[in-house]
Amino acid sequence: MRKNKKKSNLWKIILILFFVILLFVGTSIISSRNKLVDIEVKDVDYIEIIANKSQVMQTIKNNKEIKEIVYSLNKLRGKKSNRDTSADTINYINVYFNSGKKIEFVKSGQVIRVDNKWYALNRRNSKLIEKIINKYQTID
Repeated sequence: MRKNKKKSNLWKIILILFFVILLFVGTSIISSRNKLVDIEVKDVDYIEIIANKSQVMQTIKNNKEIKEIVYSLNKLRGKKSNRDTSADTINYINVYFNSGKKIEFVKSGQVIRVDNKWYALNRRNSKLIEKIINKYQTID
């Protein structure tokens, strides 16, 4: 009787462990769905932000500010789309890497172009980009 109870407890532990691993793998797959970019902060040299509303270009080289911007850009999600023709202003965020490559983000209304591919943004992601642009549209 005692041996049977130990096997039952071991089976329960294995079953719980299996579902925890399954839950972890499932959430990591779902969270990476529709992700636009995955940028490593250590690979970024500097960031240029061009706000067309105020006709200002800012170059950001401060590591703390780069980290904040890259963290926000990595949170962006979107679905592939065609360009929205009813765009009001176009804003740019250029991320330059130590290797010399760059990623260009072009926000136009509710769509964004990332390396010549257009994505539709929801309201939360659109406000995330606008927050970055508005923070750096004034000259220091």
